[in-house]
Amino acid sequence: MKYILLLSLLSYQVTHANEANETSNQRPQATGFIYGAGVAYQQQLYKGFDQRTIALPLIGYVGENLNVFGPFVSYSFYKKDDWKVDVNLSPRFSGYEASDSPFFEGMSERKDSLDAGFSLNYSPANWTLKFSTLSDVLSKSKGNEFSFMVANKHKIGLLSIEPSVTISQFDNDLSDYYFGVLQNEATDSRSYYEGTSSVNKTVGVAFTHPLPIGLLRLDVSNTWYGSGITDSPLVDSDKSFSTRLFFIGFF
Repeated sequence: MKYILLLSLLSYQVTHANEANETSNQRPQATGFIYGAGVAYQQQLYKGFDQRTIALPLIGYVGENLNVFGPFVSYSFYKKDDWKVDVNLSPRFSGYEASDSPFFEGMSERKDSLDAGFSLNYSPANWTLKFSTLSDVLSKSKGNEFSFMVANKHKIGLLSIEPSVTISQFDNDLSDYYFGVLQNEATDSRSYYEGTSSVNKTVGVAFTHPLPIGLLRLDVSNTWYGSGITDSPLVDSDKSFSTRLFFIGFF
């Protein structure tokens, strides 16, 4: 759980690395290794977790079809007109140990895992519609996540403004593994809880500005979590605000 900010920043870098490819003034349509640096802040859902701000350097690779950024991998195996289909490999750093919070004392470790899935992207004009699935391939939670995102990009000079809305669903297994409490973990202050499917809603806006060697991007978003997560005794909030500021450029 302590790595969520770092990996959420990395995943945003992967998702938008192609924008550096398209908007770089010096290297249009370039492929190759990219570098970057960013800072991220995200509110934590779990009780006893401190809010964290993390700054870090980043490095990755952008190809015609293959994007790699740390442990995140995306490959486009179908492209035609406004349609694109990707296969994705993404770690899920949602695990925690009892030592992460005093409230988790006596609980078994919830392990990080690796997800794989696909995404279907449709991008007519300034719109982006994306449906994606992810499944736990290491059988830690044995869970699945489904999401649908709609975004619309506006240009004001060189500045791009892209508001978006995302609906995601954690199935029973995914919610229960990370937010459930086993019977042998229950205490007077931490009741037994079996997590159930949760529909989560995210509203965000991204600001992107090209630079001579890459791009600068600011993302601001807020996620409201469904009752399958928020009813858990491990959670003390029903929403999470996050913001990320980062730079990406080509070597």
